[in-house]
Amino acid sequence: MRAWLRKLSRPRKRRGLDLPGPPLPPPPFLAGSALGRRAGQLAAYQGWVFAAVNAIASRAAGVPLRLLRREPDGPGPEVTRHPLRDLLARPNPIMTGRELRYTLITHLELTGMAFALVSDNALGLPAELWPLSPADLVEIETGRHTGRPIEAFRFSDGQGAEVRYRPEEVLYFRHPSPTSLVYGASPIEAMAHAFDIDLAVRVYQKNFFKNSARPEVVLSTDSRLSEDEARRILTRWTQKHQGLAHVFEPTLLDGGLKATPLAFSAKDFEFLALAGWTQDNILAAYRVPAGKLGLVKDLNRANAFAVDVTFNAECIRPRLQLIEEVLGAFLLPRFGDELVLAHDNPVPTDRVQNHREMMDQLDRGVITINEARAGLGRPAVAWGDAPYHAGTRRPPAAPADAAGLARAAEAIYRRLEPRFAGWSAGRVKSELRRRPELWAGLRRAGLSPGQRDRVRAVITDCLVRGQSLETMRQALRGAVKEDDK
Repeated sequence: MRAWLRKLSRPRKRRGLDLPGPPLPPPPFLAGSALGRRAGQLAAYQGWVFAAVNAIASRAAGVPLRLLRREPDGPGPEVTRHPLRDLLARPNPIMTGRELRYTLITHLELTGMAFALVSDNALGLPAELWPLSPADLVEIETGRHTGRPIEAFRFSDGQGAEVRYRPEEVLYFRHPSPTSLVYGASPIEAMAHAFDIDLAVRVYQKNFFKNSARPEVVLSTDSRLSEDEARRILTRWTQKHQGLAHVFEPTLLDGGLKATPLAFSAKDFEFLALAGWTQDNILAAYRVPAGKLGLVKDLNRANAFAVDVTFNAECIRPRLQLIEEVLGAFLLPRFGDELVLAHDNPVPTDRVQNHREMMDQLDRGVITINEARAGLGRPAVAWGDAPYHAGTRRPPAAPADAAGLARAAEAIYRRLEPRFAGWSAGRVKSELRRRPELWAGLRRAGLSPGQRDRVRAVITDCLVRGQSLETMRQALRGAVKEDDK
């Protein structure tokens, strides 16, 4: 039925496609032309690019990805046993789920594109996921109309031949490009000049220490010295001034000798300043705060927490949402329509601030003690349903009478009975345990903890059995009589 409705909802006319080709490479500057090719972008995994990409991939790959049941009002309980869950945990014989996600995110951040090959089993279901190197991508073949915008992905097999994959065989992740509808945009390509300068600085520093090693002092004279005299003077100078035991000892020079210290040129210090400029530009391209890499020395707890929140909220969470959307659009439908994939929220919460806000709400009577305890996952107390005011001690609430108990139970049952109609017993129990707010009416009815537990047990049993309201009333009266005995 759903497939038939989807066919009816498709547009009857297709617009012709005139898609642009791959985006142009950046202007040549030192090694800039190499960053226009995906192999060169992968080779840029060094220096500050490595630091930024590794920070992103390590954090994003470590956030748990959960498989949830789809409910009418949003994601439901977590699915603990399912073939898709097993596939994401062990995508292929040589990789774990975290390794696959790390690899794909690294490809995505370097080239703007990441590919995962989907291998099916004999039943036609995805059985393995293999990462494909963006450097091996030859071309993304585009279609002639919007009904099939991508015809195939052509990859090189590394031996001179090409392999053509259908769009259904490849999971395609990409950073959208302003110049192409099908190719991705590489962050490092956008900062090609900064990367080239950073590479030049590091090469210069290496060559300086490797090839330009020089003494700190030059001994010069206007007289012409024989080889033996020069060797004798150098030997005496070394014996007199080399080593910690001879530090700051004075010296006498004869024969017209002059000692001239060698200093670094201004160009050496300019290169040091350039290193900081390239670092800032590359980290800005990836939205990675310098504090996440340990580059801020005066970091305190407040600053560290703010850096962590900024990094996870503005850098990590958008990438996790991109992964969820691709998997949800192209992989989940092959396992049915009743599943949802969602990452845990990577943004940390400030427990000190949350505690301060909760205490303010308690002091002003906005929430009760039991509502605050429910938010902490703790059981309710008998005296916690009345508004709390600082410095005021509330006596325990009086137990409700039989009539009040029945009214509270009926109100709860009238609200939950149509909600759980047709549900299985296990699903009903799981939902009632998972959502304590469904029992909020019992806390407001002035029931003691013992009374609430008895009412919850009766209502749960009747909902599981699918019984009527009148049957629940009789069961509740029977439970009250047993307590009275």
